Amino acid sequence: MMPALPIAPEQPLLLFTDLDGTLIDHHSYSAEKSRLAILRLAQRGIPLIFCSSKTFAEQIHLQRELGIIQPFIVENGSAVAIPKGYFSTPALSADTAYDLIPLVQVDAAYIRREMAHYQGIQGFTGATDLELNKATGLTGDALKYARDRSYTETLLTPLTPETEAFIRPLLALKGLTISRGGRFFSVQSANTDKGRAVRWLADHFSQHLSAQPLLAACGDSANDASMLSAVDLPFLVQQPGKKWADMDIPGLVKVPEVGPAGFSRVVQMLL
Repeated sequence: MMPALPIAPEQPLLLFTDLDGTLIDHHSYSAEKSRLAILRLAQRGIPLIFCSSKTFAEQIHLQRELGIIQPFIVENGSAVAIPKGYFSTPALSADTAYDLIPLVQVDAAYIRREMAHYQGIQGFTGATDLELNKATGLTGDALKYARDRSYTETLLTPLTPETEAFIRPLLALKGLTISRGGRFFSVQSANTDKGRAVRWLADHFSQHLSAQPLLAACGDSANDASMLSAVDLPFLVQQPGKKWADMDIPGLVKVPEVGPAGFSRVVQMLL
């Protein structure tokens, strides 16, 4: 059993988390194994802040499923969503509206125009329901939510190392870059950065808290490295196959559990 961490009870704590392969299962997208941990955080009044490549629509849907009303970070750090009145209203409801604050200048339409130059590389936006279902297992409204991208384009087409090496410098000339999550590549603004979004949102929280918050984060893939580097307590859960992504981050705690089970272990350590 990994020991609990010594956190002063008077110090506010913010927990940032990746979604796919961390809070929710890599294959089924289920959060069932995380629910008890999420409830413990809610009981302690600790904000659980999503930080994912997923879209605004996807994250709103998941929050409502889990009974969460918190700020969150969309599309790999492209923007921050904050419930209206979050920092001033005592109680919010499930139908609360959100302010969406962009942190990048590039939008998804620009990315799609640039990616149209590369034959044979297909994004989520142009995929049929059948194609997207086959690759992701998503159905119904979840397909629409996954396509509803404002700042990035997730690639349905897997990239070989050779293809990635070829297009990466060409995209850089257009102010774009490629990131890799647990399952898919994404094309995004070169300024897109989960860590920068975490710091922006943490600073915003600090203006409304009685003390400087302690920052913790939980992730599973290389795409989470900037987020994990931006916090005081970084945790890396295992990927399917019980292996950890390769990264070197000071103070990184490697949790010997996969996905949601690893996330739940992190909450046990923090609380």
